[in-house]
Amino acid sequence: MMNLAAMKVRSRLAIGFLLLVLALLVLGGLSLYAMRTLDKSMSDIVNVNNQQLKLALQMRELVQGRAIVVRNIVLYTDPQAVANEITRSEDMAARYRQTSEQLAKMFADDEGTLPAETDLLAAAQRAQQEASPIYMRALEAGRQNNSQEAARILREELRAKQDAWLDQLMALADLESKLSDESAAEAAQASARLRNAIVVIMAIAVLAGALSAWLITRSILRQLGGEPADAQKLAGAIASGDLTTALTLDESDRSSLMYSLETMRMQLATTVGTIISAAESISTASAQIAEGNADLSQRTEEQAASLEETAASIEEMTSTVRMNQDNAASGSGLAVDCSQLTGEAGRVVGQVVDAIGAISTDAERVGEIVSVIDSIAFQTNILALNAAVEAARAGEQGRGFAVVATEVRALAQRSATAAKEIKGLIENSKRAVQGGEALAATAGEQMQKVLDAVARLKEVTVEIASASAEQTSGIEQVNVAVSQMDTMTQQNAALVEESAAAAGAMATQAKELLQAVARFKTERRTAATHPGARFEPLALAAPAHA
Repeated sequence: MMNLAAMKVRSRLAIGFLLLVLALLVLGGLSLYAMRTLDKSMSDIVNVNNQQLKLALQMRELVQGRAIVVRNIVLYTDPQAVANEITRSEDMAARYRQTSEQLAKMFADDEGTLPAETDLLAAAQRAQQEASPIYMRALEAGRQNNSQEAARILREELRAKQDAWLDQLMALADLESKLSDESAAEAAQASARLRNAIVVIMAIAVLAGALSAWLITRSILRQLGGEPADAQKLAGAIASGDLTTALTLDESDRSSLMYSLETMRMQLATTVGTIISAAESISTASAQIAEGNADLSQRTEEQAASLEETAASIEEMTSTVRMNQDNAASGSGLAVDCSQLTGEAGRVVGQVVDAIGAISTDAERVGEIVSVIDSIAFQTNILALNAAVEAARAGEQGRGFAVVATEVRALAQRSATAAKEIKGLIENSKRAVQGGEALAATAGEQMQKVLDAVARLKEVTVEIASASAEQTSGIEQVNVAVSQMDTMTQQNAALVEESAAAAGAMATQAKELLQAVARFKTERRTAATHPGARFEPLALAAPAHA
């Protein structure tokens, strides 16, 4: 059995119309056959049976006419009237022969001629042969004006032969009439049979057409899932952007066009709703990103300005530390000179009294130098404090610098302590000079103490110089780090600007996307336009403070 659901609509319609065409062809062929059969039957009735009946009746009329001629000859006394009757009789005889030959020829040509027809025609011809001589003798008697003889022949001889002749012709006419009636009856029966056959075939064709139309319509509607107008309405709504128009489908429908359209509508509505939500979220997120980038850009610029100020401060500190290092080098040279002088003082201890004035002068110079060292230590202490403050401001990045500042401060304190000790020694020296010669005996011991103090001063000065060098190196490293931080900050500022531009472009694309999907109407979008509806923006991390 054919599966209509698996066939194309064109094939189904073609099959339906083909069945109708075949039914029409069968009806047309049967009608043509019926018309041909009826035409043949009517032709046989009109052109054969009726014609044969007509010829038989004509022959009987001609025989009767000749009998009337004989009777007239008996009755007429006028020779001219008799001659006219004889002429009319001869004419009838000729017409009879012609009619008899025509009927015989029809019997011979007609394949359906019955033996009874030929037998009756032969009997009529035999009756003619028997009656014709008698008839001719009666005509001859009439021509001779022997009416009595003619009447006798008619009465005694011709009447019986003529009656037999008329009976044969009448029997032939009755037979032809019967055959004509039978042919008409057969034609009527054939017409009835063909009519019934046509009615049956028409009924079958109507039933087949109705069944095929019902099956095709049912299969097409089942494949469509509904009326084509509903599909057209849904397609028009989708084309106009309305994705809220739903179709009512059967629960068992899972393969029709309507089901596919409804599934497409639902999936398209879900997709468009997701796109709308995503576009709105992207628009909100891009606005937040742009705002955060603007804030981050401002903070980055402020951080870059702070780094520039810090770099300038570090540069000043580097200059100060280098100056401190130079002073420490000078102090180290003075300490060496002091050590040499003290050695010479040890060698010329015997000349202490004479050189006391020079020693007093040298002591004053040493006091000045110690004041300078004390001032340097004080300034170094202040710089160390400033460096510690700046390191504390720098936070984690200034931790190493804070350690260096602490060491520098410790060295400055030690320098101050050493300076104080040297100052005490100088004071002692002054008192020793003022003591004069009473203390000359102890000069050697005091000079030894001076040598030790000078050695300590030299060590402290060397330590100060070393610490200053280390401080200079550390500050230079901090300066390089600050420069690198400044470079990175500037790069961050450029990246922030690029990020802001990208966020602006993303916001523009999100607006364009919203404009593109604004023509679609979905359930979610309808809910979003309600006063109580809203879309949740994307959660963004707060920008880090520089």
